[in-house]
Amino acid sequence: MENQNNSQQIIEALLFASDSPLSSDKIQAVLEDITPDEIEEAVNSLNEKYRLGGRSFAIKKIARGYQMYTLPGFSPWIRALFSHNRRERLSQQSLEVLAIVAYKQPIVKSDIDRLRGVNSEGPIFTLLDRKLITIVGRKPTPGRPLLYGTTQEFLTHFGLVDLDELPKIEELEMLLKEKEQAPLTEGVFARIGEDEVKEKEKAIQEVPLQTIPKSSPESSAE
Repeated sequence: MENQNNSQQIIEALLFASDSPLSSDKIQAVLEDITPDEIEEAVNSLNEKYRLGGRSFAIKKIARGYQMYTLPGFSPWIRALFSHNRRERLSQQSLEVLAIVAYKQPIVKSDIDRLRGVNSEGPIFTLLDRKLITIVGRKPTPGRPLLYGTTQEFLTHFGLVDLDELPKIEELEMLLKEKEQAPLTEGVFARIGEDEVKEKEKAIQEVPLQTIPKSSPESSAE
C-alpha cells in the first residue's frame, strides 16, 4: 500500500510539473517498475481523491497522455486572471482552414483553396505559427506540394485523446465557437461535404480550459 501511495504521489508530482500531456512511456521512464495499467489505476485513484476532496482540478487523458486541468466550472475566474495576456484570436478564415485540415488531412494547399474558394496562404501561415497544424510530407505529384496535418497541440487544445475522437462537423463548429468566440460560416462545412468526411462516433463533451500550473486558458492555441 505504501508503494502504491508513493507511486501516486510521484505521478501527481510529474503531472503537476508538466506543461504538456505525459504519456505512459514518459512516466515509466521515471517509475521503471510500473505498468501502463498501474498508471491508469493510479490516475483514477487520484481523480477519486480530488472529487471527494472537492478539489478544483482533475487529471484527464488527452493527446495520448495525462494532464492536470482545472474543472470547467472555474473558467470565469481563470479567464479573468489571464485576460491581460491573451493572444489575438484566430480569424474566421484561419478557423475555416483549421476545420478543413482536421477532417481532410493530409491535404495540400491547393485543395484547401478549392474547398474555401479563396487563397489560404495567410491562414495556413498563422496556423503553422500557432503550431495547430504542421507539414507532414509532400504529395507524390508534379511539384511535390506540401501536405498539412494537425499537431499534438491541436489535440491538447481541443481535449482529444487522438484523431479518432474528432467530433462531427457540427460539433467541431461548436467547439471552435466556444474556444474562439467567433462564428464560422456554414458554407465551409458544406463545401467539405459530409460524404467526404469519415463519421466519428464519439463526440467531445467538454474542452479543457486551463492546464496547471503553467499554461493560460488560451495561450496554447487560438
